[in-house]
Amino acid sequence: MKTTNVINCAIATFIALLPFQADAQRDLMHMEGEDPEVAVFEECVGMTLKDCKKHILDHVGLHAADFSEAISEFEVLPVRASGTASYYLVGLRTDLTETNVVGVLGDGMVFYPFEWCTTDGCVEAGPWDCDVGTPLTVDDCCAMIKNDAAFKDKPDVNGNEIGCFPDFPIGSPSKPRNLKRVCIHVDTNDIVVHPPRNE
Repeated sequence: MKTTNVINCAIATFIALLPFQADAQRDLMHMEGEDPEVAVFEECVGMTLKDCKKHILDHVGLHAADFSEAISEFEVLPVRASGTASYYLVGLRTDLTETNVVGVLGDGMVFYPFEWCTTDGCVEAGPWDCDVGTPLTVDDCCAMIKNDAAFKDKPDVNGNEIGCFPDFPIGSPSKPRNLKRVCIHVDTNDIVVHPPRNE
């Protein structure tokens, strides 16, 4: 059964539509085409962090044979908000080599989740296409964003100029895969906002 799940990008980053396939045996969702060892805990979205962790541990305890490695770690990742210190930086999702920008959707598009506000008013920032036939490097993509006429030499109301940071994907050298770990994205109230995954 195919459904569509909207994943709102706020780590830098992303809104993605991904098809899911229900796994009735474990009451979990698996992404179609993904590694069957990667479990997506769809039902955690909207739960508190504490309740989600308990839910995951209960499921894993009941179905331990379905996991090649026991889940023993939780990585809690706060979703970026406009008030965070790094709000003015655009996240550049790279490929697994950490060299070229592929975007969270894999199409080279880079998104910024906030408006850019100067003394002249606020404007939408992005998206930018960092794939010009071939994916741009992190430096080239960032240079293109900084040279966008809407932002070049236009600091925001706090005096910050738009900048970038590399956002390395799971499976890259900076973020190696770890099936014992479940990544959980939460908002400022510790509510789960994206389906947690062991990856």
